[in-house]
Amino acid sequence: MTVTREGAVYRRRLPHYRSPGDIYHTRFSLCADFPKFGEDWMFQTVEAAILVHHKKDCLLYAYVIMADHAHVVLEPLPRLRDDLMSWCDYGMYYRLEDISGKIKGRSSYLINRQLGRSGPIWLRESFDRTIRNQRDLENAVEYVHCNPVRWRLTDDPAKYRWSSAYTIYSGDDKYRGWLNL
Repeated sequence: MTVTREGAVYRRRLPHYRSPGDIYHTRFSLCADFPKFGEDWMFQTVEAAILVHHKKDCLLYAYVIMADHAHVVLEPLPRLRDDLMSWCDYGMYYRLEDISGKIKGRSSYLINRQLGRSGPIWLRESFDRTIRNQRDLENAVEYVHCNPVRWRLTDDPAKYRWSSAYTIYSGDDKYRGWLNL
């Protein structure tokens, strides 16, 4: 990976660009040899692995967990939030790859343990893209929330249990102030 003060660029199969303060829409897909999620505990395990990072190493704007993939819209945070210069230096931020790796690693470990198996669950590389502006962020959140509608799992995004439209935007007191830093 090439790291500069302004950002980082690296390449596996897809090119990835990172910059301080950017928001990303990322998609994790299940490995082809792993069966689709079919039980609530599997979805719940992935959801817990996503939610645990909010306000610790990222701000979570939206997520949805589908039977064979998950979408997350998040903004990595600087490690030292009290240091003004940390907000300007990409090297001082939590890395998107580390956040997604923790989400995939924790959920893989717990699901494998429950199923009595080993091996990868998620594809190693995730697809991600940088959110360009406020309108793009709103479109990405809407895309994520409407994914279950496009897959004909529900007619209302807020009714799909494994989505931030159901949880953090539900009005539940537990999620009050969710997006406040």
